[in-house]
Amino acid sequence: MEELFKARLPGGERPDIHLCIFPHLKEMLLIDLREEPGAISLLSTGEIFTGEFYTVVEAEFSEALRSETDFPVSHLLNLPVLMEDAIRESAMTFILDRLGVSPDNDSIPTVVVFIVSGGALAAQPDLVLDGLKKLLGEHCGEQVIGEWEEALSRLITEESAVLENVNRHELSETLDGDSPDYFTLWESRN
Repeated sequence: MEELFKARLPGGERPDIHLCIFPHLKEMLLIDLREEPGAISLLSTGEIFTGEFYTVVEAEFSEALRSETDFPVSHLLNLPVLMEDAIRESAMTFILDRLGVSPDNDSIPTVVVFIVSGGALAAQPDLVLDGLKKLLGEHCGEQVIGEWEEALSRLITEESAVLENVNRHELSETLDGDSPDYFTLWESRN
């Protein structure tokens, strides 16, 4: 688990920014290492996903949807992939804008994104916390760990709780037959 947070770029350089996304929460942890010592902050999704963000994404979708192509059916089938790319690119642009980085700037910082969720978090939240604390200690100093440990613990605990509820709800829907993933061992069709 610890290796997850030892992100290195292909040349062995460390990234400028680590972004820890908790997909079921409205906060993200941002570790900005462009200057020494590194700066840590919480970003609210409301600061990024503004009306302007949605307008940009809608315009990208409209453009992708209406683009002329020799293979219209294939193009329509490929729209989810195009939209995922557009949303990811727009979100990163808005995050960098929030940090004062212009997309026209030649020195765009390198960013590593950690998605803090899933099975590893559900099974081993303490290891995730330890990995994040080690990352903070290496790049921002030991004092920063003390300042941010409570916030990290809170985010990990909240993400784990939401994830557990989502999994429980999905399992309940599946067993009740209210889910497209419905399964049964025996079904009487009479």
